[in-house]
Amino acid sequence: MRKKNIAVIDDDPCVISYLRTALTRRMPDAEVFGFVEPVAPAGFDVYVVDREFDGANRGQEVMRRIRAVSPGSLVVAYSGNLDREFLRALLRDGCGGAFDKGDVKEVDDMIDFVELHFSEQRSGSSVFRDLGNTIRAISGLLHEWNLRLANDGRAYAKTSGDR
Repeated sequence: MRKKNIAVIDDDPCVISYLRTALTRRMPDAEVFGFVEPVAPAGFDVYVVDREFDGANRGQEVMRRIRAVSPGSLVVAYSGNLDREFLRALLRDGCGGAFDKGDVKEVDDMIDFVELHFSEQRSGSSVFRDLGNTIRAISGLLHEWNLRLANDGRAYAKTSGDR
């Protein structure tokens, strides 16, 4: 069986190390390579990409370059900053999923997602991946919308109570 090649592209070496450990623990037949620079190396089955590199938003640029060198691969965002505009841009540019660094459960969700990708590759099916991508994107947008509504409601309650 061929090794599964996964690239983790993140400017934090600790995140790369953590994801390498988590991914290879669940997928012993995976080789995980880390890149601290915002690069788009060719030849990987899966790319896990951060949004920010040294404070600059470079994830979208990296994803576009990955799509150019490896159009059939799975690209997932793994970032602590997944706002609505970024999520929209990710979907438009062909990102398979987005996972929040700030939520420890998201690592398991991301690994489940990657395993599903490899499982679908073996079976030749992509229906579940496409449906999962859509559901995940909508879920993320709804989650962000609900957080904004909750914050707006608190701001409204503060200003209404001051009168």
